[in-house]
Amino acid sequence: MPAPDVRIYNNQLVRTVPLDGISIRSDVLLGNEKGEEKESAQNRVKKIVSKLTPALQRILRPDEVVLHAMSARSPLSILEQLTSAWWTALLAACAIVVTNRRILFFPVKHNGSWRESVRAVQWGDLAELKTKGLLICNATFKFKNGTKATYTNIRRADAKKFTAIASALIPAASGEQTAAGGFAQLCPDCCNVLTPGQYSCASCGLIFKNEKTMILRSIFLPGGGYFYTGHPLIAILPAVVEAFFMLEIVLILSAGLSKPEAIPDLMVFLLLMLLFWAFETAVTILHCRRYVRDYIPEKRDPARSPLGATGTTRG
Repeated sequence: MPAPDVRIYNNQLVRTVPLDGISIRSDVLLGNEKGEEKESAQNRVKKIVSKLTPALQRILRPDEVVLHAMSARSPLSILEQLTSAWWTALLAACAIVVTNRRILFFPVKHNGSWRESVRAVQWGDLAELKTKGLLICNATFKFKNGTKATYTNIRRADAKKFTAIASALIPAASGEQTAAGGFAQLCPDCCNVLTPGQYSCASCGLIFKNEKTMILRSIFLPGGGYFYTGHPLIAILPAVVEAFFMLEIVLILSAGLSKPEAIPDLMVFLLLMLLFWAFETAVTILHCRRYVRDYIPEKRDPARSPLGATGTTRG
């Protein structure tokens, strides 16, 4: 495992300092991609870290220090990109936090605050990191289990800094591959690894929002899928559109009952309306499935401890 004092820049002495209850490497975190202290870089990274402090206080291990933090967008499928417009940034906004032990991926809200979901990859499970782009870069992760993932919308300076850190830590952790060999979704309460497709934590019992409920709400409630996954701003437009179509369908059926001779024409129009409504609902389910698979907790019992019933074994 790469040590907390692993050297990243030859022109900087290793400096580990506390910051709001977490340990940071100020020689790396507060500098630019060349290891030089720059106020603009410091302000940017401090803003990201401050928004994620509640998450980091809960998730970081005693021997884990923060090396870097940056904004990015989670991977989007081609279909997701084609069916999303202005809300793409909201759909996939995330923050990446780099430590000496692993890389943490936090879905975030539009203001940068944590959505109580976290995915991690150990340095020993990362085979290669490639970044490319001019002003805005992509970062492609190649994992030892054979999978890949590309995060986008990363600042060029962040991409260069990330590459410098990876060039030091990937070799240092080369013999520490885990059973996952790639991404592991963690419980935000007890930090144990979650089972894919199982929307409750086997360790602490935390319940997450699930696909079945999301699909039912998407079908039967206007904008219901987005409201369920905690995206009321995105939900407004689909809710208005779907409510309009439901009203139109009711009016068409009423017109058919009052004028039987118009039924053939009304049925054609009704079929078109139903097809459009089905498409709108399918798009909602497609997008909300992404949110559900980020494992967003249901509302907690107020008496529940943030760290869950157990918090000793961390993934």
